[in-house]
Amino acid sequence: MITWDFRVTLNRAPTDDELDALYEAGLDDCTVSSFKDGNTYVMCDREAESLLDAIASVLVQIRTVPGLWATGVGEDDGVTLGDAARRHGGRTQASLRQLATGQRGPGGFPKPLIEADNISLYSWAEISEWLRTKLGDDIPPVSRDIVIADAAVKLACRARETHQQAQVGHIYEIAC
Repeated sequence: MITWDFRVTLNRAPTDDELDALYEAGLDDCTVSSFKDGNTYVMCDREAESLLDAIASVLVQIRTVPGLWATGVGEDDGVTLGDAARRHGGRTQASLRQLATGQRGPGGFPKPLIEADNISLYSWAEISEWLRTKLGDDIPPVSRDIVIADAAVKLACRARETHQQAQVGHIYEIAC
């Protein structure tokens, strides 16, 4: 089996009891973290035959905890500049550091999500988009399976919202 690396965004931060319930549900291969952007993520390294199987199993386990659900799916986004260089494949950590500090490039490199003890954690999505749009780097697009899973989760959330609104008699638009 292959180990798949991805993240699932939760609707809110779980309580301590809910964290225990998530672990008991089988999420012992995942870490729950809240970030500066206000979101809470379940970061997973799940063994499965396919990425979609891995994601589906995590989504099912999250739903066993009443009041928690997924609102999005993505790749594990937090990276150091060294991690970003490895994912990129064509740039070195030193090159990215020079871009991040403004010593090279057009400026505007994405800011770190977290800075602590001489370690900065960046968003891979932000870095790859910046490198693609500002420098023309050829970076592979996000996994198609991630896009499919994210779309399915977002559709389920919209259905939930529509159903809840219909029950209380309110009509509203869902912003896309």
